[in-house]
Amino acid sequence: MLPVGYYEGYDRKFSNLAEVLIDGKRCKVRGRVYMNLLSADVTKVKNAKAGSEAVLLGKQGREEIFADELAVIAGTINYEIVTRINPTVPRVLVK
Repeated sequence: MLPVGYYEGYDRKFSNLAEVLIDGKRCKVRGRVYMNLLSADVTKVKNAKAGSEAVLLGKQGREEIFADELAVIAGTINYEIVTRINPTVPRVLVK
């Protein structure tokens, strides 16, 4: 379970279609994206546990989730994916 959902800007259209990164592995989003919650299938991730880092947009290890791929799922453009992210979500500046 991940404490993020459509309130934070993660589109409901990603339900059962998108992937997230956990321990550098792509994990399918399973079930519906709720207001503040989503589930991911971590059966491929040996050491997955509460507190494991999950990446919904960006890079982890050798894998990366691009706004472009999420835009295809949502039927929109990449700019809309990134501008929908709620201002309350912390940003990390990467140089």
